[in-house]
Amino acid sequence: MTMYGSDSDLMPSEKPRVTIYLDDETKTDLEKLAKANDRPVSNFVLVLIKEAIAKAKTDGVIGE
Repeated sequence: MTMYGSDSDLMPSEKPRVTIYLDDETKTDLEKLAKANDRPVSNFVLVLIKEAIAKAKTDGVIGE
């Protein structure tokens, strides 16, 4: 059993995916930063992206 239930309880997400390529040092640092914020890497990256989008909207860089 995993932290979120058994493997049979997990369903693939229907959400679109984005793939990025990182060098080893950046990946390691990202993992450390996510862990320091008590988040899985994918969730931590999602939070960073949402914050960047919100700031861009506030700053008028992109529209609503």
